[in-house]
Amino acid sequence: MSEHARRDVPRRVRWTRGRVALLAAAVLAVIALVAGLVLMNALRTPPAPATEVVRVTRADQTTTVTLSGTLSPQTQANASFAVPGTVRTIDVKIGQQVAAGATLATVDDRDLGNAVALAEANLTAARAQVQTIRDTSSATSAQIAAANAQVEAMQASLDNARKRLADATLTSPIDGVVAQVSIEVGDQVSGAAGSLAGTASGSNPFGGLGLPTGVTGQAASGTTTGAQVVVVSPDAWKLDATIGTVDLPGLRTGQLAVVTPTGTDTHVTAVVDTVGVVATSSGGAAATFPVTLKITQAGVQLFSGSDADAIVTTDTVEDVLTIPNEAVTYADTVTTVTRPGGTTTEVALGRRFAGRVEVTAGLAEGDEVVVPVGVAVTAPARPQFGPNGTLASPDPTATPSR
Repeated sequence: MSEHARRDVPRRVRWTRGRVALLAAAVLAVIALVAGLVLMNALRTPPAPATEVVRVTRADQTTTVTLSGTLSPQTQANASFAVPGTVRTIDVKIGQQVAAGATLATVDDRDLGNAVALAEANLTAARAQVQTIRDTSSATSAQIAAANAQVEAMQASLDNARKRLADATLTSPIDGVVAQVSIEVGDQVSGAAGSLAGTASGSNPFGGLGLPTGVTGQAASGTTTGAQVVVVSPDAWKLDATIGTVDLPGLRTGQLAVVTPTGTDTHVTAVVDTVGVVATSSGGAAATFPVTLKITQAGVQLFSGSDADAIVTTDTVEDVLTIPNEAVTYADTVTTVTRPGGTTTEVALGRRFAGRVEVTAGLAEGDEVVVPVGVAVTAPARPQFGPNGTLASPDPTATPSR
């Protein structure tokens, strides 16, 4: 190695050590800065919660009860063959409009037709026998009476045979829409039941049925028991719901309600139709009571089997002084509100409404109180219904502006 090269080595080593020292000092400075910031944040006093000022208001208030349930038609006809046989034709489809008396389906009627022919022949023979006995000079009144009784029996047999032949054609008991077809051509039916029309039960076998347009339903092949064809009235609907023990005393038949199908912005008027008094519960759950609401608003499209919520107005109180629930501070038996500027005022409270509470002493209309900004303040509710039970607002669940 040359002398020049040997002189360069120590000089390069001293420069590298200097850089290391500078880097170490910079790292220490950064660590100290971060530690200082962490300490400052730990010692910093948390900011006071944001608040806003609202006025004490006087307005009419309503007490309500919220229900949840399932929509279904008020009228449902469960049609099934009253005679056994093999299904020959299906004359309707799900969603089809039908009139009362329209043919829904038929079963093979050859044996039933033969039974009618046999009954007619037996009746003819019985009538001939009566004539023969009458033409006999030695006939007694008892013989004639017996022959007439035989005629009556044959007539009854013929009437029954003709009825069974007519029952081979399944017809709709009501005007409506076909909601379910549970048989197919070739199925064997037992003939254990006939057609029944009446109020639909709470349980709905045809979920997803939208009426009067966009109809869908269920069809099961080979089904020979239960309702074979279901026809529903698309013009009358109801909500089958339940209510808890706490809310039951305030609910009465005839009270007005607003029903909102789940997931929609549709609001329809209704009225409480029935309130059950026998509780139902399962698995140790709290007792509930069945409630039925009749939809009173016409011309709306609803979906059978879909969930819906209802708000029932149980009472309307006029001219009530109220404040938001969140404006009240509770300390043992003392209730106070905070006024602008930080002063507190003791208040006496009365009835409670949706998100608001009545003030019976301590405040006057127009006074201002402080509530947390993060709390949704409920403005005074106006009645949900106008004249004759019509909706006073297109959206009864909306919260008016403060």
